[in-house]
Amino acid sequence: MSRQRLHTLDDLLDVAEQIVTSGDPSGLTLRSLAAAAGASNGTIYHAFGSKDVLLARLWLRSWCRLGDLMAESMGQGATGEDAVVAVALTPVEFVRRFPASARLFFAQRRDQLFSADLPPEIETELATVQEKFVEVLITLARGVWDRGDRVAVEAIAVCVVDLPGGILRRCILEDREADEATAARLEAAVRAILTVPLEPRQAKASPHTTRSNP
Repeated sequence: MSRQRLHTLDDLLDVAEQIVTSGDPSGLTLRSLAAAAGASNGTIYHAFGSKDVLLARLWLRSWCRLGDLMAESMGQGATGEDAVVAVALTPVEFVRRFPASARLFFAQRRDQLFSADLPPEIETELATVQEKFVEVLITLARGVWDRGDRVAVEAIAVCVVDLPGGILRRCILEDREADEATAARLEAAVRAILTVPLEPRQAKASPHTTRSNP
């Protein structure tokens, strides 16, 4: 029986994702993807152009999937501390719903996957998803403390980035399920962090203040 050919971008990314997450990411090449997907080399080169673009597309898809789940959780009516908890727990659902994407996202740092030398359109997409995520952090910070400054945003980042990332990375690397106990521990940790008072707002520098270092 001849191998079914896959031509949609998502199909190709699914195959590439399996190759990357089942072993060493360096084992993925455009030619190996073509062979695994049953597609021609020309199809793969036309879709991606280079391995770095392929890996960036994989990372972007994972990030967008997680971002969509975060937006969904924020749209369910939770406010304040509960909204932060809902977003912090989103990565647990991400692991359950998209295990390969989660393994790619949490087990590999972005700078380990692809270089910074990417086409402008990819750079724009990366910048856009980053800006959207910062907006989420600011929204959550204002919902808890009515503040969107650096101190408040960094506190929220600990809750929805650092804690879930560390906990889930361990689960992924140890091939353990992100179970209800994992989610309960994560929620408890997030709520504990939110009880810690923030540092006072930093005063804005006077327009007449001079700086010793430019």
